[in-house]
Amino acid sequence: MRLKPQLLLDLAVIIFFVIFVYEARDWRLQARLYPWVIGIPMVGLSVIHMIRGLKGAPDKPSRQPSDAPVDFQFTRGIAPALARRRALNIFSWIFGFFVGIWLLGFAIAITGFVFLYLKVQSGEGWGRSLVLTGAAWLIFWGLFDRLLHLPFPEGMVFSLLGLG
Repeated sequence: MRLKPQLLLDLAVIIFFVIFVYEARDWRLQARLYPWVIGIPMVGLSVIHMIRGLKGAPDKPSRQPSDAPVDFQFTRGIAPALARRRALNIFSWIFGFFVGIWLLGFAIAITGFVFLYLKVQSGEGWGRSLVLTGAAWLIFWGLFDRLLHLPFPEGMVFSLLGLG
C-alpha cells in the first residue's frame, strides 16, 4: 500500500481536532462548548474520510469544468489585470477588517466595516448604508452580547488608553 498525501492530511486533521477537543476538557462549560460542538463531529467525519480513503472508495465522477461551482481561471471572460485588481481589492478589505478588529475591537470594527463597505465599495446611499449598518450592529449586539453573553476583548487602542 502506497502512502498518499491525502491520508497524511487526513491524519493531520484528526490529530489537530483530537488535541482541540482534549485541550478543552477542563474548561468551564460555556468555554468548552464551542471546541466540543465543532471538534467532536470533525474528528468523526475525518476518521470516516480517512477510512474511505484507505478502502479506496471511488470518488464521485468528476463534472465537466464548466459545471464547477468554483473556477480558478481568472482569464475566462475577464482581463487578468482586472481579476488581479479585484482580488487585491477584496483581500485589502479583509485585511483592513482584521486590523480594525485588532485596533478597535469587534463591535466597532463590524459596525465600521459594514458601513464603509456599503458606502465606499458598493456605492449605496446614506440611508440604506445607515439602516443596514444599524441592523448589523443590532444583530451582533443582540446575538453575542445579550443572548450568548460572549465577552469580546477590547481593541488595542482602548486597552492602551485604559478605556477598556
